[in-house]
Amino acid sequence: MGLKEWAAKAPVATYGMLTLYKDRVRCLEAKQKGEYPLAGVTAVVESGEALSQRVTLTRFAAFGLISLAMKKKSGGESYLLIEGPEFAWTFEVKRGDQAKAQAFAAKVRSAAKESISTV
Repeated sequence: MGLKEWAAKAPVATYGMLTLYKDRVRCLEAKQKGEYPLAGVTAVVESGEALSQRVTLTRFAAFGLISLAMKKKSGGESYLLIEGPEFAWTFEVKRGDQAKAQAFAAKVRSAAKESISTV
């Protein structure tokens, strides 16, 4: 196999169990395993619920009964969503990996856009 053939088949980007190639995206996770062409594929990182009400002993001691009405930030979950005409994948993104997930999603969108323009 020459350099051109290798470059054509080499991965463009990876994120966890996901691999992006020039013409397709592949998932190796057991529950969502599959490989699909990039035509019509979109990818985005979205936030989960950002707020939930939780009263702690410290907050109760500091604010008394008012603390029951106060909301505390928690959660901050993010999800990587990759959708195509034949599939939809959802992956929870760890807090420290949000930038990596955003970069992977951007590469998927870019590769999908290129695959449409070359058809």
